[in-house]
Amino acid sequence: MKDLIEQPVDVWAIGPGLGTDRASDILRMIDQSPRPMVIDADAINVLSERLDILKRAPAPRLLTPHPGEMKRLVDSGRMSRAGIVRNFCEQYPVTLLLKGSRTIVAERTKPLSYNSTGNPGMATGGMGDVLTGVCAGLAGRGLSLYDAGRIGAWACGRAAEISIFNTGASEESLLPRDVLANLGKAFNELREPIV
Repeated sequence: MKDLIEQPVDVWAIGPGLGTDRASDILRMIDQSPRPMVIDADAINVLSERLDILKRAPAPRLLTPHPGEMKRLVDSGRMSRAGIVRNFCEQYPVTLLLKGSRTIVAERTKPLSYNSTGNPGMATGGMGDVLTGVCAGLAGRGLSLYDAGRIGAWACGRAAEISIFNTGASEESLLPRDVLANLGKAFNELREPIV
């Protein structure tokens, strides 16, 4: 694991498909890697047992939990989604992207950012993996994790919309590969908005 931490990478994406068998290695990576990191899926589940390491991470961290993973990170009681993300970011110096209807991206010193793209068909396995990769790719291009999260959420949501409106997919049939196939169109719209 030490060799992996020292690899010359721009940003890490850790969690999707990883499993929890090597929990100590995952935690060491989150705790010690001097590179920005997007943390999702199994890495969030492992991290939920040791949130204290987020307070000393040597580089920015973006967590991308869905509501179930968020419940493992924090007991929110009856708090609103906005309250949950604000409170979490006050406790930990991270960027938080809480997935779900109107995904919220938050960071301690920044305004809450709500995403308006997407549809219920995105609530299927593998969609979060696509988002993790997109956010890591954007961060690798030099965007802050806050901006990578906001743009990544928008682009993935818009690609899901394009999949339904332009290619005949339905919310029930939408798959991660449909989102991947339409990411280019979503990014093109971002560059040249339709008027």
